[in-house]
Amino acid sequence: MIEPLSLHQESTGQGFPLVVLHGLFGNADNFRSIAIHLERYFRVIRLDLPGHGMSPTLPELSIQALSDAVTQHLKANGVSQFHLLGHSLGGKVAMQMAGNIPPAEHDQFTIDKLVIVDIAPRLYAPHHLAIIAALKGVALNEINSRTDAEKQLREQIPDAGIRGFLLKSLYRDDNNNYHWRFDLSGIASSYEAIRKAPDFAHKVLSPTLFIKGGKSDYLGAQDELPIRTHFQQPAFKEIGGAGHWPHAEKPALFTRLCLEFLSNSELPQNEMSANDAGKP
Repeated sequence: MIEPLSLHQESTGQGFPLVVLHGLFGNADNFRSIAIHLERYFRVIRLDLPGHGMSPTLPELSIQALSDAVTQHLKANGVSQFHLLGHSLGGKVAMQMAGNIPPAEHDQFTIDKLVIVDIAPRLYAPHHLAIIAALKGVALNEINSRTDAEKQLREQIPDAGIRGFLLKSLYRDDNNNYHWRFDLSGIASSYEAIRKAPDFAHKVLSPTLFIKGGKSDYLGAQDELPIRTHFQQPAFKEIGGAGHWPHAEKPALFTRLCLEFLSNSELPQNEMSANDAGKP
């Protein structure tokens, strides 16, 4: 029997588990500020997906392989009933996990509720190829700072926000050598599999909330019919003024939507942190 992959996780709070999965090139830290609010109600388990952050990688980083690794990790750690939240690639993995569960096994491994953030169950255009090429072009053995890496990325990645997000995963080891906290070669070789739609073996019975960034084109009206084909109880919310990272761009509203959906109740306006309420 193959040993389950032990993934890096950050667990905070107490209560019913809420598992959180980040997007491509990200890690568990992407949801740290959101977890500060959610951990007041749940035991929040933020995972580094295989090939990301401090988790080990896999021979193939396909949606199914990532899904299997997360499922095995949770089972090995005694987490068999939980809510699941996934953003972008993490949303695809979450959908795949839910679609893998046969109805007869729902009492053994149960996703109570599912939150999918700005992603649909479909094949996406290869719009990360320029990012992958730019990352490969960074001469890690020649740089002396993040600023050096940022300069090398600037020409191919003009968006400063995207550059900043990627550079969060650049770190220096004890020998002062720089590395990425994601398996760049594995992501590149598995990219065709990463951009594919989840392969649903079963209809998803868990109530599911799809949250769309109003300025993002990752999730649109054309996705509603396929979603209703694969999900028995879908709901939809849009966060106006937000792009593909609504949890980072509109954290107070994002957190409110998640809590109201997961708790089945409308929260009073003062539930959110005053410091958070003014963020864009």
